[in-house]
Amino acid sequence: MEPAKNKWSANFNYWAFIASSLFLLSLAIFSLVWFQKEKEAQDSIAHTYEVKLKIEKCFGLLLEAESNQRGYILSNDVAYLKNINHAETLLNTSLNQLDSLVADNEKQVINAGTLRALIYSRVSRLHILLDSFEISNNYPFARFTLPGKLIMDSIHHQVIVMQAEENSLLGQRTFFKKIDNERVITFFVLFSVIAFAILMWSFLKIKKENALRLKAQMEIKNQNEKLERKNHDLTMFANIASHDLKEPLRKIQMFTNLIVEMNPGQLTGKSLGYFEKISQQSSRMQVLIESVLKYAQTEEGNYGFQNTNLHEIAHLAIDNLSEIIKEKNALVSVRYLPTIFCSPTQMEQLFINLIDNGIKYAKPNHTPSIEINTTGSDGIWKIDFRDNGIGFDEAYEKKIFEVFQRLHTGDEYSGTGIGLAICKKIVENHRGTISAKSILGEGSVFSVVLPVEKSAPKHQK
Repeated sequence: MEPAKNKWSANFNYWAFIASSLFLLSLAIFSLVWFQKEKEAQDSIAHTYEVKLKIEKCFGLLLEAESNQRGYILSNDVAYLKNINHAETLLNTSLNQLDSLVADNEKQVINAGTLRALIYSRVSRLHILLDSFEISNNYPFARFTLPGKLIMDSIHHQVIVMQAEENSLLGQRTFFKKIDNERVITFFVLFSVIAFAILMWSFLKIKKENALRLKAQMEIKNQNEKLERKNHDLTMFANIASHDLKEPLRKIQMFTNLIVEMNPGQLTGKSLGYFEKISQQSSRMQVLIESVLKYAQTEEGNYGFQNTNLHEIAHLAIDNLSEIIKEKNALVSVRYLPTIFCSPTQMEQLFINLIDNGIKYAKPNHTPSIEINTTGSDGIWKIDFRDNGIGFDEAYEKKIFEVFQRLHTGDEYSGTGIGLAICKKIVENHRGTISAKSILGEGSVFSVVLPVEKSAPKHQK
């Protein structure tokens, strides 16, 4: 139930993260679009104001030209003529600019054309009046005033028409900008509420998960402490039990030997055979107790780990087994072994147990041969212990590494059924694996796989 809950929680967090990311992406896209539209709206409003100002400027320049015309007629000062020419130049420029500004509005293009024609007409009459004044030095008010006034009224009316059109556009653009702004405010308020809800949910979720994590860590810590206490108690028990069991066995062996020695020639062959069996079984029991103690004392963790030359470890193991090697006339060849980060003591015990296993289960009337070799690839060291012994049925491949599991009786082959279990414990303590392949009657290969991490990848021959 708990794994399913954790899986659901992980999936929920994953999709929540995806949803939050999409939400933020949508907000970013919306903001970008809104800022673009806002810029366009501001530009269109600014454009409308610019058109209005340009219309007013054209009308103002025409009025300025008329004013300078009157000044010249009244004072006959040529400076007014220069002002008139300057105003006309500016007026032409402004009319051209106005045409460019209203080019996107067909209605205003027509209105601007009409305004240009009326202004040109008024400027033309202004020049006719000036020319007439220079010839006769007489200002014919009655002849020129009324038509000029009618043209100016038409120009003023056209200016009002164009300004009204721009005011209408300004009103529309301002209205739509206001509507857009209200929508944006609503949208941002909604997004802010959703974002706040997501943040609050995330905060509460993280807070809850942190609380659960702390609780789990405390439970793991308590369990580890309990486990350490149990391991300590078991080790103490193994030490005490082995000591208490060894002493009775020692006395059984001692008194058995005393009975045999004190009664020479008085015991029958059958009785001597019984005493021999008692002595053998006592010795076997003592070896079994020592093996159990050794298994219990195999420490876990990386205490005492250091860079260790396995080539030297292999030869220490061979020296330790020199008597049985000599007795069985066994051949042990060591080829390539690396230097790795490990516990030298545990690794020596591993080599001793695997070499001893190869010698112990040799085929009758055959010289035991054990070959040790290493290969390295993909971040691992693979150490093979190959023997030419009796082999075993691969159906028992897992069983042989369990405590007290034997495939043969003690009468056939000596042993306690703990040696390979100790090997497995040592290899797992080094974050490795151990496995065995065999063909019955043809020998076995025990493979120890260890990680290269923290090891010095060099070989010794």
